[in-house]
Amino acid sequence: MDKERILKRLSDIERYSSVLGSIVPSSYAEYEKSQITTKAAIERYLQLISDLELEVLALAYKGLDLGLAGSEESLAEKFEKLLSKEAIEGFKERRALRNMLVHAYFDMHYDKEAFEHASKREDVAKFIKEITNMMNKQA
Repeated sequence: MDKERILKRLSDIERYSSVLGSIVPSSYAEYEKSQITTKAAIERYLQLISDLELEVLALAYKGLDLGLAGSEESLAEKFEKLLSKEAIEGFKERRALRNMLVHAYFDMHYDKEAFEHASKREDVAKFIKEITNMMNKQA
């Protein structure tokens, strides 16, 4: 397992999550009134966190004997017995939101989903903690 790379990615996730906490408005009503640059920054940080979580799972997967995984969904399934339901579901939901944001049509808006994910980041902290614990057990 490439612990150094995983730890770097986890550190980046933690930093991005912290930045999100500092820029996300305290209510959805405030979020709706936010400038487009604030919303774009929040969406971008959510995308970065999602991409880094996927990379962490891929790096951890390489170091563990978990069988074959062919897609993001099957990769997440391989970790269902190693990570909590909250951490895995949060990852899956952020991946779905990330994919909607990246492939969004101009007439579709994801403000509510983006605000909810940016406001509730407990599962991100849990993901970081559980991956760290899993790596420590592998030592």
